[in-house]
Amino acid sequence: MKVLHMLAAALCIALPAAAQDKSAEDIRQAARDAFGVALPDIENYPDSMVAGAWAWMSDVEDGKGALDPKTMQLIGLAVASQIPCEYCTYYHRAAAKSLGASDQEIAEAAAMAGYVRNWSAVLYGTGADVEAYQAMVDGLYPAN
Repeated sequence: MKVLHMLAAALCIALPAAAQDKSAEDIRQAARDAFGVALPDIENYPDSMVAGAWAWMSDVEDGKGALDPKTMQLIGLAVASQIPCEYCTYYHRAAAKSLGASDQEIAEAAAMAGYVRNWSAVLYGTGADVEAYQAMVDGLYPAN
């Protein structure tokens, strides 16, 4: 239990001081201001956790990561299509299109998600040896 308290304290410290001082309503208003609409994901998040959720969402959606925003949205679409989540699929498809993703790129992202899921089901279902599989992959793609 003490470890959980220490972890919780560390996570609170990691939030920007400004976020720690804001109420849940202030955080939700910041999200409304940033997107121009009320986001059901943030609006429905528990008050005690909304600051962290908004910080996470802001970091993912800010376009400052190693992957370009269109690629991030295509990954989101691929994952959402496999969960499956109607909300997320709709959002990530629209976001990817708004960032210039073509219909073919969207189709390939969705197909890749299905492709990976298919082979995962085959490998798990047949009990393929994980270590032998990893050795085979390492032979195909040696570390640089």
